[in-house]
Amino acid sequence: MFINYIVYLDFSKAFVTASPKILIGKLSMPGMDEQTLRCTEHWLNGWAQRVVISRAKSGWRPVTGSVPQGSILGPALFNILINDLDGGVECTLSKFADDTKLIRVADTPEGRAAIQRDLDWLEKWANRHLMKFNKEKCKDLHLGNNNSTHQYMLEDTQLERVRSVLGCIRQNIFSRLREVILPLYSALVRPHLECCVQFWTPQYKRDMGILRESNAGTQG
Repeated sequence: MFINYIVYLDFSKAFVTASPKILIGKLSMPGMDEQTLRCTEHWLNGWAQRVVISRAKSGWRPVTGSVPQGSILGPALFNILINDLDGGVECTLSKFADDTKLIRVADTPEGRAAIQRDLDWLEKWANRHLMKFNKEKCKDLHLGNNNSTHQYMLEDTQLERVRSVLGCIRQNIFSRLREVILPLYSALVRPHLECCVQFWTPQYKRDMGILRESNAGTQG
């Protein structure tokens, strides 16, 4: 299947605004045992924070909401929170933590209408879960030369259309010689594909060591 429309969605302060109460409610539905559920609830609700500038320190204040960042459990719990995000969508929804993509072939009026219906559904889901989309970071990518330039709305905001880097190279660089295309690909495309690869799929011992040290510091 050829994909010619991708809508990139971004939750505004996703981990900060995630509701522990709603999350605990979802955790209880699959049949999680009571002890694990209570431990998770205490982990979510037992946080405090303070501000430190040089040697000056503020008092501790309780964190009344959010899913803690910088932890292994945090992204896993957030994935559970948004697990039903695609429950009412017609298009393909790719999601991991706060990065979400809506994908579809939309070469007919019905296909384009389906994308808009899905955007309306996602906006309603976010409102029900006390979350919001950062509409300035939500983008619409049209692939191919023959697709129509349809405009999509996220509530009252028209999504900004962006261009694919590969499409820009193809349209603006006439040469297809290896010595021309390879440096462009390495400089403009590959960094996007390898962003944070040391974190998601570390291959070197030095990267694994850094991750272990960071995790130990977070837990301490």
